[in-house]
Amino acid sequence: MRAIVEAGSDVIIDEVFLEGARDQQRWRHTLRAMRVSWVGVRCDIEVAAAREAARGDRAHNLARAQSNIVHQGVQYDAEVDTTLLTSVDAAQRLIADLALPPL
Repeated sequence: MRAIVEAGSDVIIDEVFLEGARDQQRWRHTLRAMRVSWVGVRCDIEVAAAREAARGDRAHNLARAQSNIVHQGVQYDAEVDTTLLTSVDAAQRLIADLALPPL
């Protein structure tokens, strides 16, 4: 991943931190000296569970099992709650919160 970024590509890494802050620390080490924006994506657990079930490609209750541990001790530059937002609305909110160029 580091080599891709060093080659000039902008990258979005969608990672589930199953070890919370420990996983973030690993990424911090890998991406050291690079400009990184850490974004926490949250969702009401009932909505997340319903979305998970509708997808059909996830283990049952995975969202419930992971909902608390993935954020433990993790530090974010911005957070977004996708419970009621579309993906476009969530992206636009993050662009504003992080002062990024518009889409």
